[in-house]
Amino acid sequence: MPSPAAWRVSLEPFLEILFPTRCAGCSSAHVVWCGACRSRLLPVNSTVCLACRRVYPAEAAGDRCGPAAPHAWAVAVYRPPLDRAIKHLKYRPDARLALALAGSMADVYHRHRLSASCLVPVPLSRRRQRQRGYNQAELLGRALAGLLGLPSLPSAAVRIRETGSQVGLEAGDRWANVDGAFAADPSLVRDETVLLIDDVHTTGATLAACSQALAQAGARRVVGLTVGRA
Repeated sequence: MPSPAAWRVSLEPFLEILFPTRCAGCSSAHVVWCGACRSRLLPVNSTVCLACRRVYPAEAAGDRCGPAAPHAWAVAVYRPPLDRAIKHLKYRPDARLALALAGSMADVYHRHRLSASCLVPVPLSRRRQRQRGYNQAELLGRALAGLLGLPSLPSAAVRIRETGSQVGLEAGDRWANVDGAFAADPSLVRDETVLLIDDVHTTGATLAACSQALAQAGARRVVGLTVGRA
């Protein structure tokens, strides 16, 4: 008797006819992230220092803050259709969409000659993880790790206290909300160059707080990379 996996494979063409895949950006049929939506992205050609919060042109990254300072990169500006795709991934564990978005993250990694020895997704709180059943940053990280050939370490960073949602908070309140909220495992990140993954960079508060925890655990350097930047 065929296995459940074999049954799913055999039924996929019929299911695609009955319930076609829809683009997460524009709802076009039969594709999870279409070429038209990709062409509408506005690339981000700058980097943000997570230590001083200044924005630098991509070619000047690290010139003023030093090469060891944590910097955050992003694929594109967080606006339609990218915002719809990220919201889709935030509430649906769509591995195909994660892989499509991770492909663009890999392009940024190679184009700006970033380097890392491991990959760590920004962790959710335990409560939010239970509610959703997954972490969208971990989905992106798993897909990106496969494309880059890096180990993904989802347990390397944890939230050590519950934080309220960042949505709707002013910039200062966002930084206060996540201050001291993370801890990292020295046995996993000591002397490593960490690629820190999240879906959206808004003020940089979450990335900065998590990168600080990684540095305190002995990480040599932290490089942030997100799909969108507000």
